Amino acid sequence: MQPQPHPAQAAGAGSQGFFREALAWALDQYVTVLALLAMTALVTYAILIADLRSQEGSAAALNLAGHQRMLIERGVLLALKMQHAETHAERQKIRQQMVETVTLFDNMHSYLRNGDRLIRQGPRLLAEPGELSPELRTIYYADPINLDQQVQSYISAVKKLLSQPVDQIDLDNPGLQYLLSTAPEKAVEGIDKVVAFYQKDSDFRLQNTQNLQAVSLVFFLGAIVFSGTFLLNPLVNRLKDSMASLAEQRDFNDNIINTAQALIIGLDPFGRINLFNRYAQEISGWAEDEVRGVDFFDTLFAPEQQDAIRALFLEVMEGGHAGEGGAEIPLMIRTQELVDIIWHATVVRDPATKLPTLFLITGDDITERKRAEDRLQATLVELEALSGRLQEEINLAATLQHSILPSPDIVLPGVQGKATLLTSSEVGGDYYDYYKVGGYYSVLLIGDVSGHGVAAGTMVSAAKAGLYPLVNEGVTRPAEILRSLNETMVATAHQSLLMTMGCFSLDSRTGHLRFANAGHVLPYLLRRGEREWRMIEGFGLPLGKTLDTDYLAVEQELQLEIGDRLFLFTDGLVEQESPRGQPFGFDRLEAVLSEHADAPPEVLQDQILATLRAHCGREHFDDDVTLAVIEHSDRVEAQAGAGESNQLVRVTEGFYRSQSDHFTSPTSRQLVVFMSEGEFHDLLPRLSADGIRRVLPRDDEFYHRLGWEHLLAQHQTTPDDDIYLLVPDRMMERSFLLTHSDDKLFFMEEIRAWLAELGVLPQEHLDFIPIVLDEMVENSLYGAPRDGQSRPFFIKGTERALAENELVRINVAVGPETVGLSVTDNWGTLTPAIFLDHLTHTLAEGVEAGVGGAGLYLMWRMSDYLQVRVTPHRSTQITTLWDLNRSPQIGLRTGFQFLYHSEHDEVVSHDASRFTFH
Repeated sequence: MQPQPHPAQAAGAGSQGFFREALAWALDQYVTVLALLAMTALVTYAILIADLRSQEGSAAALNLAGHQRMLIERGVLLALKMQHAETHAERQKIRQQMVETVTLFDNMHSYLRNGDRLIRQGPRLLAEPGELSPELRTIYYADPINLDQQVQSYISAVKKLLSQPVDQIDLDNPGLQYLLSTAPEKAVEGIDKVVAFYQKDSDFRLQNTQNLQAVSLVFFLGAIVFSGTFLLNPLVNRLKDSMASLAEQRDFNDNIINTAQALIIGLDPFGRINLFNRYAQEISGWAEDEVRGVDFFDTLFAPEQQDAIRALFLEVMEGGHAGEGGAEIPLMIRTQELVDIIWHATVVRDPATKLPTLFLITGDDITERKRAEDRLQATLVELEALSGRLQEEINLAATLQHSILPSPDIVLPGVQGKATLLTSSEVGGDYYDYYKVGGYYSVLLIGDVSGHGVAAGTMVSAAKAGLYPLVNEGVTRPAEILRSLNETMVATAHQSLLMTMGCFSLDSRTGHLRFANAGHVLPYLLRRGEREWRMIEGFGLPLGKTLDTDYLAVEQELQLEIGDRLFLFTDGLVEQESPRGQPFGFDRLEAVLSEHADAPPEVLQDQILATLRAHCGREHFDDDVTLAVIEHSDRVEAQAGAGESNQLVRVTEGFYRSQSDHFTSPTSRQLVVFMSEGEFHDLLPRLSADGIRRVLPRDDEFYHRLGWEHLLAQHQTTPDDDIYLLVPDRMMERSFLLTHSDDKLFFMEEIRAWLAELGVLPQEHLDFIPIVLDEMVENSLYGAPRDGQSRPFFIKGTERALAENELVRINVAVGPETVGLSVTDNWGTLTPAIFLDHLTHTLAEGVEAGVGGAGLYLMWRMSDYLQVRVTPHRSTQITTLWDLNRSPQIGLRTGFQFLYHSEHDEVVSHDASRFTFH
C-alpha cells in the first residue's frame, strides 16, 4: 500500500511542501522496488534450492564414492584386457590407462578417508580439511570392513602388476591373481557402505538446507521491509557496481580468450562456429565474421580428416572422454595448407535440461614440435649409423687384439703349456705373451688392465708394442722387462689406467726361474709328484702407477725341476660371482687344481673353466678370464746362437758364376746368402739345385735402408710378425682375419680403399699391391692346406669356411718410405725345394693359368722384396715390401729370402739335384 501524507503537514511552509512531494515520489518508487525485490527473493529461493541440491559437498563426496566403485571394476577389466592384448603397443596403452585409473582412485580415497569436505568454487571442487564421523571411521579403519586396508591392498596389487614388463604379465602373475580374486569385491562392499552413508547424510543435509531456506526466506522478506527504508539507495548503488564489475569480468574473459596462444573455437550443437578467437584467426587466415555460423568440419579440415574430428565431436557431445586425452588432427588453413594441431574438447550443458549448449574446442599448434621430432628422428638415424661404425671399429680392434696374441699352444726351450684368454666384451683387458732368447731362455708374461673394453684393449696393444724392442734386444730379466713396460704404460695412460703383470724367465739349461710381480694375482707352483699347489709370493706396484717403482727389489728366484708346473691366471677367474653373489674364490680354484694335478694342461684348463661356468650358471663372464698351465718339460743344452751372424756364408755372384761344380757348404743352407749384383734369373736353376734360397742385391739402396745386417739376421726366429720388424718406422697398420674364402675380395677392397685414403701411395703401387695380395691369400687358402702326402685339401676357387683352428691373417703396414704386406697361415707345408722349383719353372715356361707356382713367381717379380718364413707344420708367413721412392716394376733384380725353421738336419742330394730333409 502507498503511504499517505500526515494531515498536519498540509499547513507547513513551502519548503515542507516540496519535501513532502519529493518524499511521496520516493515512496512510490520504494513500494515498486520492494515488490520487485520480493519477487526476486522468491526466484532466488528456487534457484538456490536447485543449486544446493546439485552442488552440496555431501553430494560430491557421494559422487566420489560411487566413482571409486566404478574405478575398481575398471582396473580389474583393464588388467584382463592387458593379459589378452596381442601386441606390445596395446599392452603399453592399457598399462597407461591403468596407471591413470589407480592414480585417480588413490586421490579420491585420500579425500574420503580423511573426511575432507568437498566444496565447489566456480567450476572446481576444493577439499577442506574435515573429520570423519564415527560411523565412517568404523567403516574405514575397523574390522570387519577395514575399507582403508582393502583399498591399500588393491592399490598395491595394481602398482605391483604395473611395475613388471607388460610382455611378461600372464594369468599366473600374483598381482593379476589378486585382482581376479574376491579381494576387490570386499573393497566394493565397503565402498557401497560409504555410498549409503553419504546418501543418507546428503538427504539429511538437504532437508536441513531446505528448512533453513524457508526460514531465511521469511527473514529475508522482513529484512527487505526494514532495509528498504534505510538501505535502498546503497543497495541500488551496489547493484550498479556489481553490474559494472560483471561487465569488466566479461571484457576480461574476452581479452583472455583473444590473447591466449591457443586456438579457442566454440560450436553450437550442430557443429556451427559461434566463437573464433584471435589466435585461431591468425593461424587459419580466416576472420571471425567470415566463419561465424559456418560448418566447422567442412571449412577447417581436409576431407580425409573430417571423419576423425567429427567422431571426436560426437563422442564428447554424448558424454565420452575422448577430448580429454587430445587428438592430433591437421588443420587446413585458408591457403589449403595443413598445420599440425592437437585438439582438446569439452561440452557445456544446460544445468536444467542437461542438453549440450556449447561445444568448446581448443587446439595447440605443434608444428614446431613435429619439426623437432623430425630432427630428433634424423639425429637418431645418424646416431644409429655412428653406432654401427663404432661397432665396426670395435670389431676391428678385437680382431687386431686377437692377432697380436701368440699361439695358445706354448712351446719354448724347456717349456710346454697351454694358455686360454676369454674376453667379457669384444675388446678385453687381459694379456699374455712369451718369447725365447738365445735358444734356452724362456720368458712368459701375463697381465690384466684395470677394466675392459676399448680403453683396456689400447693398453694391451701398448704393452705388446713395448715388448717388441725387448724381444729384439734379447732382454730376459723380469725386473728389467717390468721397468721398461712400466715406462710405456705411464707414457700411454698417464696414470689413468693401471695394468698388473707377472713376468717369468726360465733358464732351461739349469731350471733357474726368476719371477717379478707388478701387482698381479699370485701364481701357483706344483712340484712334480706332489698334489698341493702353493702360491709364489711377490709384490710390486702395478704398471702405469709411478716411474719410481723398483721391480728389482721384489724379484724372486726359484729352482724348477723337470715336471714342475706353474699355473698363471688373472683375477677375473676368482672374482666371477654366482647368481647369489658368491665369488668363485681361491678355495674352489685350489680344489680343482689339486683334483686334476696330473692332467695334461689342456684338460686341467677345461676342468677349471667347466667348474667356473657351473658356479656362475652361464657361458659368458662379467670380466676377462685368462689362465695358463706351464710345465718345465726338459733341460736344453747351450747352442751356438750368439755368433750365428758371423757364421753366415756370403756367396758373391762373381765367385758363383766362376764355379762349374755344385756349391758345397759346411753349414746349413739357412746360413747361406747369395749376393747378387744385377739380374740373376739365369742362375735360378743352379740356385735351386744347390738349395740356395736367400738372395740379396748387394748394392740396392732400398735393402741398405731396410738394414743390411737386419736382413742378414732374418734366419733367427722371432715371435713377432716379420712385417713389424721389416717396417719398424710404420705410421699406420691394419690387420684382417679371414673366416671364409668370401672374405678375400672384401678385405682386398677394404685394404685398397684404406691405402688410397691415406694419400701417401702413388697410383702405380695401388695397382700392384692388390694383385700380389690376391696371390698371397690364394696360396694360404688353397695352396697351403695339404695332407701328409702333399695333396691339397681344397680345389682352388671353391668357396669354403675356415676351420675353427685354421688361421689366415693379413697384415698391412705403411711407413714414410715403405709399404708392406704379410699373410700368415698355420699350415707350414711350403718347403724351400717347392719354392725354388716354382720360381725356376715359371721363369722358364711362363705364367700358365691353373698351374701351381705362378703365384709365388708373381709375388717375387712384382715386389721389391719377398720373404717367406716357414715353421714346418705350424706356420707360413709371406711378406712383401715396396720402396715408395721408386716406381714398381716387374724386374729380375728383386731379392728374396726363404727361411725354413726345421728341427731336422738339412742334407743336399747331388744325385737328385735338389735338397731334402731327413
